[in-house]
Amino acid sequence: MKAFSSRRAVASVLGAALLATAGSALAASGNAPHRAGVFIKGSESVVPNAYLKIGFHFVAGTVPIRSGGTVTLTNMTSDGHTLSIVNGSQVPHTIKQIQNCSICGAIAKSHGINFEGPPTEGPPPIRLVNTGSPGFNAPGDSVIIGPKGRGGPVSFKVTAKPGTVLNFICAFHPWMQGRFLVK
Repeated sequence: MKAFSSRRAVASVLGAALLATAGSALAASGNAPHRAGVFIKGSESVVPNAYLKIGFHFVAGTVPIRSGGTVTLTNMTSDGHTLSIVNGSQVPHTIKQIQNCSICGAIAKSHGINFEGPPTEGPPPIRLVNTGSPGFNAPGDSVIIGPKGRGGPVSFKVTAKPGTVLNFICAFHPWMQGRFLVK
């Protein structure tokens, strides 16, 4: 799959993007909205024999949302992505962890995508994976969104209890990271 192979190929050039995401400040306290938007932005560029740059990222990276509120995910890039809830310990923080993302393969498999071996014809990916009670509230909850113009935007409810922090990544590009601050 293109996304997986590009993830491995470019991880060494993504230190700046990782540091920018990791440095996000927590949202100010107060009332959180009932609706929030998350955009996937960025671009790809290449100079043969020099560099490959992929600047995909979530905007906003830190999203305050009320419990029961709706998030709308909009993809503005030419690649597919996931927004997948993970444990804080599963969020990759180094280039080596990005290259060997311990949870990314399991997330892809939950969507019916196999990173191992050549791409195969088959059913389309499972768009929404919910591991427990309805809504995004626990690690394993995940949504997949196609490239710009194909399959979006996607909306889902965040149903975690107030006070919960839900960490999320893109399983295809694990330097893309963020968190929901559930109020």
